[in-house]
Amino acid sequence: MPLKGAFINLGAGVLGALPNIIVFQFNPVSVTRSPTLLQPAAPCNGSGRSNANQQPGEPSESYSFSLRLDATDQLAASNPIAAASGILPALSALELLMVPKGRLSIDLFGLAGSNGAHQHPPERLPTILFFWGPFRIMPITINSLSINETQYDQLLNPIRAEVSVSLKVLTPCQIDADATLARGAYKYSQGVKEVMAALNLANTAAMGISGGISLAF
Repeated sequence: MPLKGAFINLGAGVLGALPNIIVFQFNPVSVTRSPTLLQPAAPCNGSGRSNANQQPGEPSESYSFSLRLDATDQLAASNPIAAASGILPALSALELLMVPKGRLSIDLFGLAGSNGAHQHPPERLPTILFFWGPFRIMPITINSLSINETQYDQLLNPIRAEVSVSLKVLTPCQIDADATLARGAYKYSQGVKEVMAALNLANTAAMGISGGISLAF
């Protein structure tokens, strides 16, 4: 069975500290990636020398793709959650990726009568990891969602939808100091890129391409 992409919401705020894992029902057909520098190269405006290679931190990257949600198979299998709410649970989990943790109103442990002190956490976005295979696990923020609901049940619950997702990879300087897992995920994915680049060099040497290239300095 092929791997499925997923969002891992480490700060869901529901069921205490449990992460909310949103596994893609269907992997996107295509994914658009846009690696970007943390800041653009300095222009030459005649005011003096400027080093265009200077950067304040690691590069970032943006992703965009579309997800398809469909409750047809779940309804055919008499899934009680799908029968009661269609694909609203999955849509809601996606939308909460854009809601600061301090704005979440449901704390199931609190409703159950937890004796912990009442706290007011700062309103900041949850820590989210984007899983796109074993070599790409990245901390991200969701920039936007565009949800096109295409079919409903008798209670007007959506049972089919297309969701366009735009997200941005966070660099270590944009991640909370205590979010060690998110920082580790970024370093891991960047390390994989370096390994893959080295493999490309090995492939180039194996094909004998480098021997036919001469560089003059």
